[in-house]
Amino acid sequence: MKLPLLSFILMLNISLHLCAQTREISQQGEKSSVQPANPSATIRDIREKYNHINSLVLQKEKFKYEVEGCVEDGTVTYFKEGNAIVKISESGSIGDGSWLNEYYYHLGKFFFCYEKMVGGPAIGKVTTTERRYYVQDDKPVRLIEDKKTVKDDARVLETTQNAYKLLKAYKTKDFATALCR
Repeated sequence: MKLPLLSFILMLNISLHLCAQTREISQQGEKSSVQPANPSATIRDIREKYNHINSLVLQKEKFKYEVEGCVEDGTVTYFKEGNAIVKISESGSIGDGSWLNEYYYHLGKFFFCYEKMVGGPAIGKVTTTERRYYVQDDKPVRLIEDKKTVKDDARVLETTQNAYKLLKAYKTKDFATALCR
């Protein structure tokens, strides 16, 4: 009788221990998906990588593309350090607006985007909007719009997706599929 009771207690103890570990891992995952432990250190690290990339003499490959209803005068420029793509510059226009997006990568992972949009009606005031997307492990760290920190939104996810689509499009040169569909 003691052996089955001892086995039951042992199994119960193991089950409770596994549940506690699962809960702890789940809570750690929730914390990491919201904000990094030290956003200031993360921003500093991202800025160091950005400055390092911009200080290098990089190989450039430039491609042009147009897609009716999506982009006129589209340009994608890949910047490589050796065989690694470390920056992609994508620009274009449609109607009375134009844009420039610069995507930065470290070890194949997207970490920063600078976005500038200029536009307005044919007759009227032209507006310029600048955004900076700071990303770590494909999760937003900070979004700055026109020098003000703003709450991240769906744009961060879309920007991250575009960063990886452009990285893949290097092989196919199918920029229309990467950016317009």
